[in-house]
Amino acid sequence: MAIKIFSPVLKHKRAAAAILVVAILAAGGAVALKSRMSASSKNTAEENLAYARTVFLKKEDLNESVNVSGIVQSAKVSSVTTSLSNKVTALNVKVGDHVNKGDVICTLDDTDIRRAIQDKEKEMGEEKQRLQDAYNKASAQVEEARRAKDNEKKNQDTLVEAARAARDKAASALSAVTPAYETAKANYQVMEQAVSSAQSAVDAAADARQKAYDAWIAAGGTTEGDAYLAYQNADAVLNEKNSALESARTLYSYDSYTQAYNTAKQAYDAAAAERDTAESAYKQADAARYQALDACDTTINTALTALQEADKQLKKGVESKALDDLKKSLEDTVLKAETSGKITDLKVNVGSICKGDVATIQSTDQLVLSVSIPEYAINKVQVGMTASITSDAASGEIRGTVSRISPTAGSGDGESSGSSAGFAADIAIQTPENIFIGSKAKAEIILASKSNVYSVPLDAVAPGDDGQDVIYVRQGEGAFTPVTVTTGMKNDYAVEVDGASLQDGMEILADASQMPDNGTSIPMGDAASAGTESTSTGEVAE
Repeated sequence: MAIKIFSPVLKHKRAAAAILVVAILAAGGAVALKSRMSASSKNTAEENLAYARTVFLKKEDLNESVNVSGIVQSAKVSSVTTSLSNKVTALNVKVGDHVNKGDVICTLDDTDIRRAIQDKEKEMGEEKQRLQDAYNKASAQVEEARRAKDNEKKNQDTLVEAARAARDKAASALSAVTPAYETAKANYQVMEQAVSSAQSAVDAAADARQKAYDAWIAAGGTTEGDAYLAYQNADAVLNEKNSALESARTLYSYDSYTQAYNTAKQAYDAAAAERDTAESAYKQADAARYQALDACDTTINTALTALQEADKQLKKGVESKALDDLKKSLEDTVLKAETSGKITDLKVNVGSICKGDVATIQSTDQLVLSVSIPEYAINKVQVGMTASITSDAASGEIRGTVSRISPTAGSGDGESSGSSAGFAADIAIQTPENIFIGSKAKAEIILASKSNVYSVPLDAVAPGDDGQDVIYVRQGEGAFTPVTVTTGMKNDYAVEVDGASLQDGMEILADASQMPDNGTSIPMGDAASAGTESTSTGEVAE
């Protein structure tokens, strides 16, 4: 075994020789201990392999997929709503009726709205002057906000530049003391390594002395007997080890290197703290500048929005906004379907006062399965991927296609699964006539697929001695030997393997971690009669 010693120039050759002898003796003890541990691990591995699970190698299809579940919903759902609180004068549909886009659902009483329109038209003269005054005021506010931003920008630029200069100065000061700190630190570490073995010897001797003292006291604490002699010897050994430690510290200039390192570290830490403080102050100044200018932009944008609205209303002239709202309300007394589909909910009757939702229309020709894609799989799933859908409410397998994926986690329409985790997504159902709205369903989204390939359980593959992946194959009288493979596609349970030595029917160890650490083959003895389990990648061994 090669022993490498790191130290400054030795003052005495005899001290260097002594350190080398101690290191060689310690290394020999470590080798002997490792040999005993390896033999114990091998015996344990042989016992585990006697009951090991195996699989038989065969070629089959391997899919990489993501499994999800959700609720079947209509891809087109619309609500007939109103903000008016008027009486229903006519109702043209009932639940279950099919309507087309634009069909009249119901009509509301418009008497009060028509009267208000007549009153508003009399106020047009005064309204025109009010709009002109509003436009003039908004224009003045825009100009004032722009001047305020120019002044604020000059002030903030001055503050940021001062903070940047202070930061650069502190960084230069830190750079100036860094070389001395690095040199002192390196010397200190070399010295520490050189005296570490002597310190370890002192620590061990101190523990031994304490144990001998405790034994002596337990034996009665007299100045005669073996316990007292053992304590005396342990005390002498500790004194000897302390002397050796002090000699080592003197030999490697412990006090000198320690003082130089502490002095350099204090200077470096102080300069680093100054640099960090200046850097923080600069970032705060830059952030404050951004916030101040952003606030100015908000004020300007608000004023511009008001100016644009005032200009729009002024150009309308006699068509006041209030009058437009009343006319819009008159149009809204006739509620129409926005999409074609079936009436699935109706909340009004003739003579009732309605407000809010009036009816719900759902398309039965375009259905989707609303699901949530787990975060770990979101980078793998893409719009357009095929999916296999199953439901207790439908017979057989239904094909689908991923049609929408929310760009953010825990948001987006269609999160009917009740979970806020993952990314909401829709799977378009290709045969909507075979399933029902509101049904629970599961879907397997196919990411990739390979046919006629060998695959084994994930745990069956392990790194070999040369760094390449291996699987362990039963050979001859039940011994397992490593076979080099190349891995490919994998899913949550299995991984594709390929290699020139692979053949149908090979019996593979399902969990490679059961092999000994040295990777050698282990005879199975009567383990062949222990039986093996079946997995998705193999057959049951009889």
